[in-house]
Amino acid sequence: HGLSLITEKADPDMDATLLASLVRETPHEAKALLETEGYFDAQVSVVTEPNNQFIVKVEPGEPVLIDDVVLSVVGPIRSEPDFQQRFAALLEAWPLPIGANYRQDEWDDGKKTVLRLLSIDRFPLATITYSRADIDPKTKRSRLEVVVDSGPRIVFGPLVIQGLQRYPAQIVEGMADFHRGGAYKLQKLFNYQTALEQSPYFSSVIVSADLQKINDDQVPVMVGVSELPAQKIELGLSYDTGVGAGARIGYDHYNIFQRGYTGSILWDWAQFKQIVSFGLSFPKLSNSYSHSITAAFKKTELNSVITTALSAGVWRIRSHGKIEARLGFEYISNKQQITDQVPTVTYAFIPSYGWTRRAVDDLKRPRSGTLVDIKVSGAPGGRLSSTAFVRGYGRGAVYWTPLAAKWGTWLLRGEVGQVFARNTDQVPSSLLFLAGGVNSVRGYDYQSLGVLDKNGISIVGGSVLATASIEYQFPLTRDWLLAVFRDMGNASQRWNTFTFDKANGVGVRWMSPIAPLAFDIAKGDRYRWYFSLGLIF
Repeated sequence: HGLSLITEKADPDMDATLLASLVRETPHEAKALLETEGYFDAQVSVVTEPNNQFIVKVEPGEPVLIDDVVLSVVGPIRSEPDFQQRFAALLEAWPLPIGANYRQDEWDDGKKTVLRLLSIDRFPLATITYSRADIDPKTKRSRLEVVVDSGPRIVFGPLVIQGLQRYPAQIVEGMADFHRGGAYKLQKLFNYQTALEQSPYFSSVIVSADLQKINDDQVPVMVGVSELPAQKIELGLSYDTGVGAGARIGYDHYNIFQRGYTGSILWDWAQFKQIVSFGLSFPKLSNSYSHSITAAFKKTELNSVITTALSAGVWRIRSHGKIEARLGFEYISNKQQITDQVPTVTYAFIPSYGWTRRAVDDLKRPRSGTLVDIKVSGAPGGRLSSTAFVRGYGRGAVYWTPLAAKWGTWLLRGEVGQVFARNTDQVPSSLLFLAGGVNSVRGYDYQSLGVLDKNGISIVGGSVLATASIEYQFPLTRDWLLAVFRDMGNASQRWNTFTFDKANGVGVRWMSPIAPLAFDIAKGDRYRWYFSLGLIF
């Protein structure tokens, strides 16, 4: 298809003279194309048919095979402790091994690959000083030789920051996971840019190494940022099928004490749920860790149960790539009022650890990948807690789109949890499990699946939980999908009394520019509808 006779024949300016010229040149052009694929003894002829139709006959002959490959690396890299491993990686990545067909594209790509593998780690000035492909069309054999000079070993130099006006330079400097004098690695620059982009301070970030200004084997790192405002007010109305209509007011300040500390206040009111929360977080450090302090008041009224919860905690968070790990200490106090019963007050001082991995192809429009979230916490009892307990919880999702993407996407989702305690009644109710609603078991009211209280009237949390869902999303247009699903799950006091409640449903998905928007109708104990925005977690 690369022949001019094919691509230019339909040109409106084509006349008989030009067409005849194209026909004469076609064999030479075809042979040149075949030589790039390793066929140096091809026979090409053109047969003219009536009505300006042409048949190009090709006898490619035998391809030229690679008889020998000599890849040499010289320079300071040979003194590196890992030189042998790096050289082995170059040989493994080389696309034209002995015995393979010679191809011009792979010959060019091979040289680029060798340079790339050297330049991304300590030797960005690597160059090819000699390359030659000796091809013998008669014997159908070729010999390839490449010599690469690694150039000097380069280390990181100073940070050169541009664009800062309101935020302190320590924010930008602290997020770098490298230091001046550390070995240059391109991946560290990518990680650095990602960390800055994910921070609340900047709308855009460009990080690059200025290889033209290397001095004393140190490369300056250029950082250009566009700042976001230091304060933000959020106002909104909401509707959730579980907790009713609501309003939301939030305020964030991203530069408290002129040190880049972030403070936030949120008031979230809904018909059956009210939340007031406070937070103070500190910028991410070069080791990818950040820290935060939180406090919240929450009141819910669900299933004839009124729950008031107070919480406060300190957290150490490490975000690196697709993984976030959280270690914290939290104090929780719950007051639970069930109809006319005496209120139950529980409390706990809880060390906890959480681990989340988001590995989907697109967070706004996932088609493949996995989501995993695991949390482990516990309380020692004694004076610090109303009872001793250990709590484990995990949830996950798998997105899978077959190669023929037109057939849609499968979503498998599940969660499981258990609280181990001698006296579950003394565990704070917010740490027990309920099921039902969006991202749980559709077809049932929000958190309506659980354990009946001792009077058999209200639903309270159980010590075990399991839910599962299978969903198929069929594309209607580029941004709209039809979904069918089956959910099941429940919460119970123990596994030997656990039973699955099941539901079936259909829904519509809109892949909006912000996040997936879902509208579902499901039949569980009765028909219910749901509206949700965003990923599962």
